[in-house]
Amino acid sequence: MAGTLLTCTFGSIVTIIIILVTTTNGAPTSAQCAANLPIKNWASLGDSYSNIVGGGQQDYEKLMESDPCLQGKKPQYLSNPDATIAYVSDHEVPKLLKNTNFVTLSAGANDIGLVQILDACVYNFIGSTSLDCSRLLAEAATFMSSAAFASSWNNVLTKIRSVVERNGGKIHVVGNAAFFDETTPSCSQTSLAVYAGAGQQKYLNPTVRKNLNELIHRFNWWQNYLVAKYNRAQVPNGNIRQYPVKYIDSDDRFNGHRLCRAGITGTGSGDINTWFATGDGLKTPLTRAPYQKLKPPATCNPNGGWNEYTTCRMAKSIQKTPYLTLTQSGSGTTLNNWERIMHPTTQGQDAIRDEIVSQIAQGRTLSGYNLRILPLGASITAGFASTDGLGFRKTLYDTLRKTNTVSFVGSQGTPPLQHEGHPGWIIKDVDTVASVSLPSRPNVVLIHVGTNDLLTNKNIDQAPDRLGALIDHVTSAAPDAVVLVSQIIPSSRPGAFDNFVTFNARVASVVNQRQVRGRKVMKVWMPITTDDLVDGVHPNDAGYNKMAQAWVQALQRAAEKGWIGAPVRV
Repeated sequence: MAGTLLTCTFGSIVTIIIILVTTTNGAPTSAQCAANLPIKNWASLGDSYSNIVGGGQQDYEKLMESDPCLQGKKPQYLSNPDATIAYVSDHEVPKLLKNTNFVTLSAGANDIGLVQILDACVYNFIGSTSLDCSRLLAEAATFMSSAAFASSWNNVLTKIRSVVERNGGKIHVVGNAAFFDETTPSCSQTSLAVYAGAGQQKYLNPTVRKNLNELIHRFNWWQNYLVAKYNRAQVPNGNIRQYPVKYIDSDDRFNGHRLCRAGITGTGSGDINTWFATGDGLKTPLTRAPYQKLKPPATCNPNGGWNEYTTCRMAKSIQKTPYLTLTQSGSGTTLNNWERIMHPTTQGQDAIRDEIVSQIAQGRTLSGYNLRILPLGASITAGFASTDGLGFRKTLYDTLRKTNTVSFVGSQGTPPLQHEGHPGWIIKDVDTVASVSLPSRPNVVLIHVGTNDLLTNKNIDQAPDRLGALIDHVTSAAPDAVVLVSQIIPSSRPGAFDNFVTFNARVASVVNQRQVRGRKVMKVWMPITTDDLVDGVHPNDAGYNKMAQAWVQALQRAAEKGWIGAPVRV
């Protein structure tokens, strides 16, 4: 029978333990939050993602103020819509109150030029001299892998930690959500471009949507990876519960609420179930001249922040090319709302709030479940290069069986730690051998696979599709099972790293597509860096221990969703 998820708690935020009995959906009620969390002072840092933009007057921090477990805790709002990571370091962090011990941070989008990319790929603010979408996407990918991006993150985390550490606190880095359902045909002839006419429209075809989603997933992956490197340096023992920085990934909460999803007309903008603002559907019209409603074209800054950038470029385009015709998207939009484009609405901010509150509950224990687990993959699943040859499985088994009934299944290994991990195998081979163990009807399947496809250059571009086919095989054969799909651990082998980053960015979309279809499939981030590898591919013992901890946390999250049921009798 399914158990209950006992939510206990907070680590310094954390050294005091508060017991929360959860409701059926895992969310604590106000009556159950008998005591305030031990937060001395809470600060909101970053850019427009945490600056009441898409949500109108409600960003995730504002919504957190009313959460039962954070009642009465109002943040110190320091975020700026145009902030870069360096701006946060130099101008926001110095304003932190001395007793701050809880920080939320959203940053980096301005560093990678997200507004310019949206201009080039979607909105066409600059008219007939529009930017090159493909070039800007490639430049953003290159910058994310640069030493400058890594240094900026290390610097800002170090500066924030110098304040929160002395107060026993934590930093919560909040990731972004992907914009689109990228597989539906409904948006292929839809354009949000500001200007009409030949060569001006930019249609939201599947390729455009896929590329922009991949940009966001790549951005999230890099932030997560750089946070993992920072944490590893601060806590060498590998206990992820002691890490000073926590990455908040709310992306899958947006499934079923993205732009261009099935069953809606066009992007779905304005629908309460669409959780992104697109800039269209508002009321104040633009005028061509004078340019007061835009920006004075002679003096405005075309490289400024979101609102300044968009309205200045529209003004300059109209001045340079008077025959340009504004579309409904352009002519129907209040200019001081252009900075809202592609930001979460109030409902989306609410989802981010829910994920933050869920993730800060560090002491949760999975209890009372009957878990029949199938580890599925290649050599990392088998535990290659670990001292005992068991990899993550021994730690995972020992952790779970303290409060649950646990068995592993698979044709490899010996009881109780069987598995279906085959060294050297590619995704297609693992898909084939899965048929051996799936008749055992596991109610949990752990997938980490793809490493060998990338290292041997086996049609790398198609590797995410092969992973999708494997997931479909598993969910068809065991439809009741929770399928946890790990983004693969990056390799330090020459020339391999970038391919691993690209594959992992696509894994997020592969998983999201299955969730939208109602499958119990979840993406899992492994907090392992190349510093945790013994041979450039396989984790050391500490790395395998981190994998076990990450699987446990993913199972806790699956339990909160109500996904874990009793195993099917066979």
